[in-house]
Amino acid sequence: MPLAAVAIAAGTLAATTPAAVAAEAVACGVSALDRDRRQNGQYFTQDVYLRTGPAWSCGITGSATTANYVDYHCTTAGFTYLRTASTKLGWVHNSYLVGGGTNVRC
Repeated sequence: MPLAAVAIAAGTLAATTPAAVAAEAVACGVSALDRDRRQNGQYFTQDVYLRTGPAWSCGITGSATTANYVDYHCTTAGFTYLRTASTKLGWVHNSYLVGGGTNVRC
């Protein structure tokens, strides 16, 4: 099998095939478990759009304002999956979240 790339990590060789790279691509239409156990109270830095996945290219499912309380679930690819107090769910880029979102990985 031909290798698409070979990376040296921690002194070992890791082969990356095209299929493995595709599997790591960001997917839209995904949710995430609530791994961040802190209570609601984090806030948006401005009014935001909630997205269907952790990428700018993912669709918009709704919006939320700075007045919303927020429950962070987890983060990946620079986006945090969250629930607003009004029970809207979606992904928001960490730059729009007070404190840069959660540090708990999905």
